[in-house]
Amino acid sequence: MKFSRPRQVAVAACLLATLTAVSGWCQPAVSGVGLHGAPASGGTFRLAEAITVRVTFDQAVDVTGSPQLALTIGSATRQASFDRQTGGTSLWFVYFVQSADSDTNGFDVGASALALNGGTIKAAGRTTNATLGLSRHALTNANTYAVNGSLVTAPAVKRVLISGTPPNGNTYGLAETIWVGVTFDRAVAVTGTPQLALTIGAATRQASYVSGTDIGFLWFRYVVQPSDSDADGISIGASALTLNGGTIRIRGGTTNATLGLGSQAIANSASHKVDSGSETAPTVSAALLGSSPASGDTYGLAEAIWVRITFDRPVDVAGTPRLALAIGTVTRQADYHSGSATRHLWFRYIVEPSDSDTDGISVGSGALALNGGTIRIRGGTAKATLGLGSAAITNSGSHKVDGSSEIAPTVSGVSIGGSPASGDTYGLGEPIW
Repeated sequence: MKFSRPRQVAVAACLLATLTAVSGWCQPAVSGVGLHGAPASGGTFRLAEAITVRVTFDQAVDVTGSPQLALTIGSATRQASFDRQTGGTSLWFVYFVQSADSDTNGFDVGASALALNGGTIKAAGRTTNATLGLSRHALTNANTYAVNGSLVTAPAVKRVLISGTPPNGNTYGLAETIWVGVTFDRAVAVTGTPQLALTIGAATRQASYVSGTDIGFLWFRYVVQPSDSDADGISIGASALTLNGGTIRIRGGTTNATLGLGSQAIANSASHKVDSGSETAPTVSAALLGSSPASGDTYGLAEAIWVRITFDRPVDVAGTPRLALAIGTVTRQADYHSGSATRHLWFRYIVEPSDSDTDGISVGSGALALNGGTIRIRGGTAKATLGLGSAAITNSGSHKVDGSSEIAPTVSGVSIGGSPASGDTYGLGEPIW
């Protein structure tokens, strides 16, 4: 590959900067800005439609936080939020049209539109900050597409996708999670728990809404039950999406979404079969110190230390498994507290007077033990693999321990724990708890 003389000089400078780690040399610079996608209807972006802009750098960058890109829509400045990064060099920003937005000849992206917003954009693998100015790549009257937030079109489904593949081959086993994404052509607001009907063999199973409100990418989840079986693949009918007492409406308005999946319905997805008779041992996917000290970074006497152990699929728990915490030079046992039938198991330990750890609690890879109990796949017999592996925690500096430190207990809540024997009124002689 041959480079022009200016390009040769630039490449040589970058190589030298990389080799010598000279800060400020070879700063990533914006090499292009472009609008991606067009209005769904005609030449005007309407209420809740996504305006997507890609900013491309001349070399790979690392991004942290939530940079923003300012769009001038009419006389107003709107902030497009950082959405994703692709190819190392391309940053994508998204803005959803609001009801007050109006611009008859297209929005602008000024030369100083890109801002860090508390985040960072640096040369990949180095500490060199990127140059944020858009310079000659600024946009004026972008593609001449108008913006009119007073125009409202009912959101409609534009894509349905069974996300990913089963962990083993093309068939989901017992207790594995099936994720389905439903994408609308503009942002929607969701209330309640809409459902998506999956046809698994001859049975209809309801996948429940999990997330996606305000952006239009709705996720539904279903966990395989013991009786589920589908040898030719999951199907999702055109009328599978139902409100289940909730709502799906255009973001920022009251117009209800059109729920029919139309051509996006799925018939017998051969790469997403189901066999609940297939059991794979659950394994630990994450460990988290799920509480924080009441004061600073150190737990005091009688404080509760909570640890969450997450498995890759739901598990059933019997008895009282334990989780060993390394507190200083001593091993303390956190007892299982809750989480059976889910993926997330909670363990709790109460700090004793002699406990001390100045560099933070550790949870070793072999910390989880059954203690006479069981942890098995939900609805089945396969025993969970107990090792934490890479999820183990070493010296968490924000979770130290000093059992000699006492913090005065304070009231954290008051509730009436009982109910009247009849109606809503206690009678003579009834205890109030």
